[in-house]
Amino acid sequence: MKDKYYNRDLSWILFDNRVIDQAYDEKVPYLEKLRFLAIASNNLDEFFRVRMHNIHTMVKQDKSEKRTGLSGEELLGLVYDFNTKNIEKQYVAYKSLMKEAKEADLFKLMKFKELSDAEKKNIKRLFNKKILPRLDFQRFMKGFKYRRNLNLLMETPHYVYTCPIPEDLGRLIETGVDNHYILIEDVIRHCASDLIRKYQISKFYVFRVTYDQNKPYDFLDENLTDEEYLNKMIKYVDTRNLRKITRVEFSENGDKKGREYFAKLLNISKKSVYKIPGPVDLKFLGNIFKLYKNHADLIFPPFEALQWNKSNNILQYLDRSPIFVQYPYDSFQVFIDYLETAVNDPKTTKICITIYRTEKNSDLLRLLKEAAAKGIDVTAVVELRARFDEVHNIEVAKALKEVGVRVLFGDKVNKVHSKICLVLHADKTGYVQIGTGNYNAITANVFSDVSYFTSNQDYIDDATKFFHYLITGEKTPYKYLTASPNGINDKVIANIKRATAAYKRDGQGEVFMKVNGLTDVDIIDAIYDAAKEGLPFRMIVRGPCSLKLGVCGSKEDIRVKSIVGELLEHSRIFKFQYGSDHTDIWISSADMMTRNLERRVEIAVPVMEEKPKRQLLKIVKMFWKDTENSYHLTDEGNYVKIHDPHGISAQQTWLERLQYRKYIHTK
Repeated sequence: MKDKYYNRDLSWILFDNRVIDQAYDEKVPYLEKLRFLAIASNNLDEFFRVRMHNIHTMVKQDKSEKRTGLSGEELLGLVYDFNTKNIEKQYVAYKSLMKEAKEADLFKLMKFKELSDAEKKNIKRLFNKKILPRLDFQRFMKGFKYRRNLNLLMETPHYVYTCPIPEDLGRLIETGVDNHYILIEDVIRHCASDLIRKYQISKFYVFRVTYDQNKPYDFLDENLTDEEYLNKMIKYVDTRNLRKITRVEFSENGDKKGREYFAKLLNISKKSVYKIPGPVDLKFLGNIFKLYKNHADLIFPPFEALQWNKSNNILQYLDRSPIFVQYPYDSFQVFIDYLETAVNDPKTTKICITIYRTEKNSDLLRLLKEAAAKGIDVTAVVELRARFDEVHNIEVAKALKEVGVRVLFGDKVNKVHSKICLVLHADKTGYVQIGTGNYNAITANVFSDVSYFTSNQDYIDDATKFFHYLITGEKTPYKYLTASPNGINDKVIANIKRATAAYKRDGQGEVFMKVNGLTDVDIIDAIYDAAKEGLPFRMIVRGPCSLKLGVCGSKEDIRVKSIVGELLEHSRIFKFQYGSDHTDIWISSADMMTRNLERRVEIAVPVMEEKPKRQLLKIVKMFWKDTENSYHLTDEGNYVKIHDPHGISAQQTWLERLQYRKYIHTK
């Protein structure tokens, strides 16, 4: 058993390594390299906030992971080893990029000793006026919660003091010379000499503490009313607090025993303490990106996504033909045009939509409010359990309810993660949109997703049944649509078995999957069983992948790769080729992860109409042809790039093609 699967959390860290690797790619513009380093830091923050809880629980209970056989202590050590390698790689890139900026005279991130006398005088003046009055040193107390991103630690002969670094003053401090900056912690370190002398400080650290924030939603009950559920969610958010420490980072200052020092001081494992060979937390590089992004040669070229030609009524077009789009090459505005046209269509009597994460002040919410004001029956299933977005979703629910939208919270146990928008006429005809990404105009600019619009009555009927289930809890059979909990994994496994039988019959067939994560054991076992019979699998798994290569015998033909590039690959697509007879292609809101398949309300649909099916098959083909942004999984569990002098980037190919078109459809 333990030789069949790869640990999900270690695989997550390998994905972060691929993000860091973008800073080494000569084809990536300079400022984008800084942005990737910032993204890697943000990814790791999320990892320690939401994933480490399980490992620490295994350590505390002296348990091992069933699928790999690794104990909690072994996993904690491997997480440290993997992350240490990532950190070393990340900071080598960081130092090289800072040097490059200095040599190009773009900007200089200065050390205090590098400042001119005039700059030092200016910085000291700023310190005394704005920073020093904000420094609040407190004697160290065990169990204290560090709520600021960065903190100072000073040890005297008698006491240890800590002090949060003010966040509102910014991390980058201007020195008074154009394009010269110094980090606020360096300002404090060098301008607080009077304090250091006064208190005989022997140790001075900049450190950062990350806490477990994966508090469970322990109030879930299918019998809760919507009002009870909302009140409990509000109480959950109000009482959610910082939990166990999962990571401590401190800036290297020559002290070889810093890790032991913090481990003892905070009563945590040394494996949870990281010595950082540079500034703690590189997310500030995102601010540098923003400061200099007007340098067009240092960022990815901007592009204009294809729009809908508004001289054509989008709903009238859907009466004749379905529409299939791929964000962000096709604009998210296409969905807004669809919804706006529906709101202004006198035939529209009902609109139903699922909302998971949407941006503030969104056109989506504006249009739903307008629809309700016009007397259209609007139902919004708002999922509150979007981690760290709960407050925003509560505000969305309240704002919609105030203007007459029927707001529901759907399944009170399983998170509603589906992406579907239904428009109905009085005679039950209408339109439906089904997608793989959230209704968020901001993320749709950088997340690669697909979206399917149709007036096909079979899809309309399925969507109507789906919303009936969300509203009443009553399930009825669908013609095309499949939903989790448990429906999608059953369908995927059944389709794999069907493809295997066809392959054994005539030697043809294949399964293609593009997902963000592949960690569900039942799905992986179904792949293994089919691979033992020789059925080829072509997998694009952006992030964590628990499937291993080389365990299915001599007939195994599984290839797995991860695409990491300018855009974040987010679409979920499945292709099942049943011998020489038939090919099905599906889109879904679900990844092949147990939480998506068993503890969420997700949907998947086959794209049956010929025109969008051909489009989707072309997209799949292009994804698999990609070489420039592809990292291939090896039998050893590593990811490697295979250089191809004639290779292509799927993302860049689609971006380049935009210049030849203006609209998604012109006729």
